[in-house]
Amino acid sequence: MIWEIVKKQGLTFMRNPQQLFLLIALPLILIIILSVSLSGFISGNAIEIDTNVAFIEHSDEKMQIEKFIEEVENSNISEMEKAIYKETANQYQIVHLLNKEVLQNVDSAITVEEISPENKEEALKSDQYAIVIEIPANFTYDTLRYILLDEGEAETIILYENEGAEMGVSAVKGMVHSFQEQLKLMDIAAKHQLDPTTFQIVKEQMIGEVTSIQQSEPITSKEYYTIAMAVMNVLYIATAIASFSFLEKQSQVFNRVILSDVSRWIYFIGVFLSGTIFAFIQLLIIFAFSWIIFGVTWPLGEFFVITLTIAIAVGGLAVLLTAISYRLNSEAVINFFITIFIAFLALLGGSFFPIGDLSSTFQWIGDLTPNGAGMSLYLNLLRGNDLLETINHLFYLIIITVAFIVIAVISFPKRGQIS
Repeated sequence: MIWEIVKKQGLTFMRNPQQLFLLIALPLILIIILSVSLSGFISGNAIEIDTNVAFIEHSDEKMQIEKFIEEVENSNISEMEKAIYKETANQYQIVHLLNKEVLQNVDSAITVEEISPENKEEALKSDQYAIVIEIPANFTYDTLRYILLDEGEAETIILYENEGAEMGVSAVKGMVHSFQEQLKLMDIAAKHQLDPTTFQIVKEQMIGEVTSIQQSEPITSKEYYTIAMAVMNVLYIATAIASFSFLEKQSQVFNRVILSDVSRWIYFIGVFLSGTIFAFIQLLIIFAFSWIIFGVTWPLGEFFVITLTIAIAVGGLAVLLTAISYRLNSEAVINFFITIFIAFLALLGGSFFPIGDLSSTFQWIGDLTPNGAGMSLYLNLLRGNDLLETINHLFYLIIITVAFIVIAVISFPKRGQIS
């Protein structure tokens, strides 16, 4: 009997070409339009930053290090401490590290030009440089004294920004800021008398700051809107199934099923399976189209797990809408979902644009929607992340599916309450 209910829902779809167009053809058309028209808005290519940086150093760093070592040699500290401080000073040339290992280690995105202090004013007036970095006199010497000997004051790197090169300025400022944060860690390590190898954190962390940006695969507009339209339009399967079910109630089909001594829960399960099966088929069609036309590919195992979980959630939503419409004896709730609520969920879930990029709060709210949670799962999969890294979204979809079903069971009218 359950199969007959599913089959009947399928035949209703087949006899309604307008519904099929809205559920299958329209998402495919929207994917093509949005992915092409908004390809510049969401690009899978990394943003190219071509930034010129002027680097001004007022004092020779090697001479400053020699001066510091000489001061250490003439101090009253123990021979072990002298050896540690000398090794640290020789190994970590701070200005060299910033210039060569940090700024010039970004795959030619940043071009550093070392200029003399005499040419500072000329560099500041020129639009050639996005930012001018000035290293004060005795910077390395004063920094080593402050960090290792706890004497004097910490020096500050001076930045002069070109207001017409915001992107380049932002990139360089972020790197310099991270560099200074690592110097603070170096200070803490020194004051707690840690082993000098601990200071390797400076170099490793700064290099990591540069290379970790590219760990995830970029998302193209075609990939993004394939997912966005799929998770949005699959919700319309739930409203379509609920609408068909309510129509069966209005035409006394449901009453005849009950009178034939078939449990209402059999019908309930049939509606759930109909929503799940047809949602799964719709998602497969959309993603198959994207694979054929745009070449969007997936790790099949994880893809089928995510797709099936979303389809089951849609099945749960279908029985919930059916139960509420039966309880109220009205199609108003279904119409509200079709006309308003799904569009609202799509907005929060990021189907129109990546709203989560605006703030972490919007991202969190979006992930609370079934379509938003599904979208996060698909996007993380395309970025090359393991499914286990986003397993919380999968569990959330399962939880809301159970919630949909429980509420539907409570709302579904008993035999004598159905009119």
